[in-house]
Amino acid sequence: MRHVILGSFLVAQLVLILALAGCGGAFDYQGLREINPQRGDFTSALSREYQAFALFEAEEMDDLRDAARFRDKAIYAAQGEAVPPERVGDWRIPARYVGELEAARRSLVAAFDKGARAHLPAPAARAQARLDCWLEQREEDWQTAHIAACRHGFMTALFEIEGALGGPPASGSALSSTVLTPAALDGDQLGNPFKARGPRAFTVFFEFDSAALTPESEQAMDAIAASAKAGGPLHVIVDGHADRAGAAPYNVALSRRRANAVTRGLVARGLSHERLAVHAFGETRPRVLTPDGLRDPRNRRVEVVIGPGPAL
Repeated sequence: MRHVILGSFLVAQLVLILALAGCGGAFDYQGLREINPQRGDFTSALSREYQAFALFEAEEMDDLRDAARFRDKAIYAAQGEAVPPERVGDWRIPARYVGELEAARRSLVAAFDKGARAHLPAPAARAQARLDCWLEQREEDWQTAHIAACRHGFMTALFEIEGALGGPPASGSALSSTVLTPAALDGDQLGNPFKARGPRAFTVFFEFDSAALTPESEQAMDAIAASAKAGGPLHVIVDGHADRAGAAPYNVALSRRRANAVTRGLVARGLSHERLAVHAFGETRPRVLTPDGLRDPRNRRVEVVIGPGPAL
């Protein structure tokens, strides 16, 4: 039996959580927003990730069934429960994608076994939530931009974890790049895009309210273009993002300008438009979850993933 000493803040949080958990079929938007665990551990970070995902599914996608599923995971994680990533077999995934997703989950579990949850709680939580997002979107299998974004978010977080746990180090203040080795996801016989050649992930950061490439960003663009030209049928995903300062419609336009700036830079360096898939997510997919209106340089970015074209 565990004995827990609760402060007044935590007691209030648990009262809120238990009330939310008992809300039945009604979706308590405000209650979910108010979950705010203050610990600095993996489960707190995971709760915030699931909180954002559940609200997105409820408010943006009108998918209350899946929103409730991830709301419950946010609740349990807020209580400190070790909520596991979704199992591929629990979702109706088209057969041609099952191997890729099972391989991705195995890689995440392997990273957890190496201590990622304890030593890298934020990227570990982000990787788990994005994997669940990827599964949820792949079951629906029609919103290709959302599928790509969830997959991209998972890979980017996993690359960060792999690099910190012994993979290649990131380089440059404006370029964050780590590579997942092919062996980490070996064993998939269904066209796994991680096999034979691992995708590469890059991040280009921007100044506040700006879509202009800095000199450091230009150097990052050189590295991205060189990587994309390294051979093979590679495609490039370019995803623009903004922080939560400013109105949401403005931030969508700003993230699009940033993505277009990176796209123009890559085309100027010899990449064809046909190889590029460009998306603008505004403030809806932050790297770091912040209150509305808060400036955060980590969220002012364009993320670029280079990998096998058919899978991206």
